[in-house]
Amino acid sequence: MPSSSPVFTTPLTRLFKINHPVMLAGMNVAAGPKLAAAVTNAGGIGVIGGVRQTPKFLQGSIDELKSHLVDKNAPFGVDLLLPQVGGSARKTNRDYTDGQLPELIDVIIKSKASLFVCAVGVPPKWAVDKLHAAGIPVMK
Repeated sequence: MPSSSPVFTTPLTRLFKINHPVMLAGMNVAAGPKLAAAVTNAGGIGVIGGVRQTPKFLQGSIDELKSHLVDKNAPFGVDLLLPQVGGSARKTNRDYTDGQLPELIDVIIKSKASLFVCAVGVPPKWAVDKLHAAGIPVMK
């Protein structure tokens, strides 16, 4: 836990045991592992974006984030874009996981992420159930 002391508590600070109710958005290349680690080290929760990443690349991003953490068990999150594809969805929507969502979810769980964020779309029920079974909250 960072050395800074909490000024007040919120549901977010209690849930993730962080000192400040600050969450870095997983903005993929704009906010990578180093910035996410800096936010976590400062007492918030850093989130990395995993858009269009293979499971191997996502694992590397998580490993890099963890390498910059002062407390290797400090909380962090992963954000994936999961827009609806097909059916009544926009024709421009696409599967940003390239069919690898099960493997990406496994990487997130294995890496002990503290949070799964789905900024676009709704994760399938099986993914939510699997993340919840691993103790990982899902944020939309």
